[in-house]
Formats: sequence, C-alpha cells, structure tokens
Amino acid sequence: MSGTDKKRTLVRITKPFETTCFISFAAPYGLDERVTLPEGLVLNLIEHEAQEEPYRFEASPVESKLWAPFLISDKHRFDKNFRYSYNFYFKQLEVEQNCEAIDQIPQEIPAPLKLYYAFQGCMFGTAVGDAIGLPYEGISSRRIQKLNPFPLRHRFLFGRGMLSDDTEHTCMVAHALIFSNEDTNRFSDELAWSLRWWLLGLPAGIGMATLKSCIKLWSFKPVNKRKGVFSAGNGPAMRSALIGVYAHDDKALRTTLVELNTRITHTDPKAIKGAMIVAEMAARNTQGEPLTPENCLSGLDEIISDDEELRVLVKNAIESAKQNQTAQTFCQDNHQAKGVGGYIYHTLPVVMQIVLRHNNDYEQAITEAIACGGDTDTVAAIIGGIVGANVGKAGIPEDWLINLKDWPRDKNYLDLLVDELASVKWKKESGQTWWMDPIRLWLRNAFFMLWVLAHGFRRLLPPY
Repeated sequence: MSGTDKKRTLVRITKPFETTCFISFAAPYGLDERVTLPEGLVLNLIEHEAQEEPYRFEASPVESKLWAPFLISDKHRFDKNFRYSYNFYFKQLEVEQNCEAIDQIPQEIPAPLKLYYAFQGCMFGTAVGDAIGLPYEGISSRRIQKLNPFPLRHRFLFGRGMLSDDTEHTCMVAHALIFSNEDTNRFSDELAWSLRWWLLGLPAGIGMATLKSCIKLWSFKPVNKRKGVFSAGNGPAMRSALIGVYAHDDKALRTTLVELNTRITHTDPKAIKGAMIVAEMAARNTQGEPLTPENCLSGLDEIISDDEELRVLVKNAIESAKQNQTAQTFCQDNHQAKGVGGYIYHTLPVVMQIVLRHNNDYEQAITEAIACGGDTDTVAAIIGGIVGANVGKAGIPEDWLINLKDWPRDKNYLDLLVDELASVKWKKESGQTWWMDPIRLWLRNAFFMLWVLAHGFRRLLPPY
C-alpha cells in the first residue's frame, strides 16, 4: 500500500467503548480479545483509504507498554513472545462517536496512567530509599557526617545497591493485593503465606517482633485470630505506603487492609496508627491532594483520635516543617541526635517532618532522612514510598535507579508487580505474580548476609 493511501491522525478517546484488540507475538502469530478502551487514551490513528470497513481505521496506543496492563489480559501479557505490539480497527462511526482529533499529546494525564505512575513511584521509591539507606543503618548522625557520603549514591556493593526487608515486605504486600482483589480475608491469607515462606528464605536483619510473628504464623490460625506480638516497631509502617496508593479511593478498605497488615506482625495500637498515617499520606499523594503543614493535623485527626501522645508528636513535626528546620535539627530537639530509632513514634514524626517539606523533591527527602542516622534504610524506604507516590518514578534520580541491582527481586520483578497492581485495580479482577525460587533466595540471602557482615567489620575502622 502506498503512502498516499494512508492518513495519520492523533486522536483521544472521549468515552469508554468496547472493541477488539489484535495482539501480535514474536513467534510470529497473533490473536484477538475484547477490551474496553478508557477515556483519555491517546491513539495513533491511520486511515487506510483503499480498505473497506472495519479495517479502514487502524489505531494503536501512543504509549503501548504503559497501557498494556489496562488493555491486555494476564494470559497474553505473560506470554514470553508478547512484545507490546497490539492494535485496533475501527469503523468510521466508532471514530466519529468515540474519538476526537488532537494536535498534540495532552498535558493532562489520564486517570489509569496517574494510578500507574503512583504505583511505580511508590514501589521504586521504597526500593531506592531502602538501598541508598542500607549502608548507613545503625550509624549515628555524627559519624555519617564524618563519612561524608553526600551527594548520595549507592555504596552497598561497589557502587551498586541491594534491597533489604523493607522492600521485600512491600513486595509481599503487593503480591497479597494482586491475588486478593480487595477480598480482605484473602489479603490476610496471602500476606501470611508470603511471610511464612519469606522466613524460610533465611532473610538477614529480621526484627525480633517480625521473627516471632512469622514463627507464630506457622500455627495456621484463622484470619480473626491471626495476630503478631505486642510491639510498636517500624515493620508495618514500612509496608503500608503501597496500601495507601492501592486504596487511595476507598477509606474503609484502606483502614481494613492497614489493620490486617499491621496485626499480622505487630499488635500495639501505636503500630496501627503509625501505619495508617503512612498509608494516608501516600493516599493523599495519589489523590493529588497532598497533606501540607496547613491541613495535616485536620487531615489526620480521625486517625490520631484520643491519642494525645501522637497528637503532640504530629504537632511538633508540623511546627518544625513550618519553620523549615532541617530534619537533623528536628531530631536533636527531640532527643534523637544519635539517630532515628526503630520505634514507630520515633520514626513517624521524622518521616512527617521531611515529607511535609520535601514532598516534591525525592532526592532531598532521602538525603535528609539518611543524614539523621539510625534506622536509615527503613526511614528512607517509608519516605521514598510516600514521596514516590507523588513524584513518580521520573522524580527519582536516574543513577539511583540504574545502579539498583538485586536478584531474584530485580527491577524487572518490581515492574511486574507495578503492572499487575495497576491492572488489578483498574479491571477489578485478581492478577498473578511469580513465587520466588527458594534455592535462588537462599543463595542470594547467604551472599547478602556475608556482605552485611563485611560492612559491620568496616565500621570498626575510622573515621569514628
């Protein structure tokens, strides 16, 4: 067909409608399935003047890879020969009724992609913050300044970053959300199984409360009796930002998921409130209505309730943010000069103070978190998940993403989880992921433990 037989146009879907999607595979072969094209989807439309309907108007998404989770079923998307090549054929009436011609790609991002970017930013924001902060875990603020790690880069493994339990727990929450499709009992079951198998992988640096809770899970108690130990550690908070993104539009679901996510390992009400505030901040970022120093207290009032200790901590964080104090100064004023501890009521005010000041600047937020010392990987992971939901993956420094290296939970696996989360949330049907090969996990965790010990021995050397 000659070039004169084609007319190319950029169009946008003005109202959702169902059509047939023709999928091409690398083999090569193809097949088709029925899909619903969402409002706001931008297409390259080609009119083949010499063709008869319904093959006269051929269309394909401008961002075919980004739109694949919303348009292509898991069955075909997980096919090893799928190469993100798919298109549609419209009749002229369908084009006239459901599309509008546009001159350029609109600045406004369609709702499905906004959610996708929030998932992506939260997942990679958590992982990068975790990996950047890991080499400084347990080191005091004063000694970190002497080590002079700024500007930050990955320093865990010869300029590369690896992931700790903070990201692993976030991945387990993602897995549970994908399989449960808002069935809260199934969410608890899936998370419980993930924690059980995770423990058998012999992870390094596991907290005592989480360790005891994972051992208790092997008693196979029903959902309503599945409880961890009485602890107010950071464990639940470090895996709650993703819940906030997922359930950003359903407060009741968000509350239930956070409670189940928390009680499975930590039963102290403080742990629940801390995790809920983390989820709320991520949810507000996903909604496009971030908490600010001006609206933060009223926005969290229902969660704080009659907890006067928490109310004072939140007020202190807000006041410090209004004064634009550095996080280090805030920690010094609140008796955490040596570093942020693993107690949620020590961590949460620092997280809030930094997020309220740097919600649009991922790099600065992580830099201040690590400068505080202490539980640096967890604090940076929590902040990274919240701020990441606001700025997206594009807001994370490129070299921090490039040099994030791990296995078997690599960047491709994180991308898979993001795709499936977006698909499940949009289509309202359960998705799928892959279980980690236990042999590969044991090998990875053995190496990881040895390298953590190497970092421990390095800390015996100056500067002190």
